[in-house]
Amino acid sequence: MKHLMALAACLMASSVSALPTFFVGETVQITKDDVQVIKQLYKREGGVDKYAEVAYEVEFPLYGTWGLTELDVQLTGEIASAWYSSNFGMTVSVYCNDVVVESDTSYGLRYERSSYVVKPQIRVANHPIPAGCESVKVRMDKLGSLARMYFTDIASIDLRLYMTNKF
Repeated sequence: MKHLMALAACLMASSVSALPTFFVGETVQITKDDVQVIKQLYKREGGVDKYAEVAYEVEFPLYGTWGLTELDVQLTGEIASAWYSSNFGMTVSVYCNDVVVESDTSYGLRYERSSYVVKPQIRVANHPIPAGCESVKVRMDKLGSLARMYFTDIASIDLRLYMTNKF
């Protein structure tokens, strides 16, 4: 019985630690492993469906906004394509409770067998949150035709999101 209770406590502790937590005033790091890939059917070839990755999205709860009426939001970082991918563009958007806070569109280049990264920059001061902000979503949408999206392979995502309140 003693071992059963210890096992139950371990299982509860591991499930609690796996939950995402993001508090006002902390920086959250977002990588490609963290995002959900949004795909769209590109073509059917030889009886096999081929899908294009059209967007990437991550959503998590935000704690510490009770009583706040505004937030400062900063998002910086890099999104890189594989060296063989072509020029590409991305629109990165930050949402608070499914309402857009701000978006930024950036472009990456391929030059002499090297791909240059997209560097989104979002800085918003005093964004009003009259209903609070219980969830934050970051969405990255590829730009261009579906064929361009299909052939642009995103190799890495390395973003930092910081949300705070001025005191």
